[in-house]
Amino acid sequence: MAVKFEQVEESEKEAPGVEPVSVPVGGQEITTYWRRIFHDDLDPEVTEDVYTVEILAPVLGTEEYETDELNEDGSHKLATRPCVTHERREVDLGKESLEKLLEALKPFLDASREAQPLPQQAKKRRAKAAKPALDGPA
Repeated sequence: MAVKFEQVEESEKEAPGVEPVSVPVGGQEITTYWRRIFHDDLDPEVTEDVYTVEILAPVLGTEEYETDELNEDGSHKLATRPCVTHERREVDLGKESLEKLLEALKPFLDASREAQPLPQQAKKRRAKAAKPALDGPA
């Protein structure tokens, strides 16, 4: 969350979101009170109706792959090619910023299709310890 702090009077120390901060100064301890305020990452003045939005953003990158060509030792040669990966991000947005994001995404969402669920990975089983062989009655 995007957070900023605002100093408040001691009379507000019991209000929700207000935290005391004590600082030693010249052998004394001075306590001040601060209110934590969540705000829009794009417009810090917006503090009402702020939502954390998760974004799965495409990122252009490169990946290595094995070619059909062989090295002297018989292993496949490696090459690189462009690929698209994804980066998971979060941004805190007020109502107006969220509406702008949704409006900007609208043509892409209209042309998109629902993603297929990712296949579940097979559960890995631990190998059981081998039982000692019995050679017959002792």
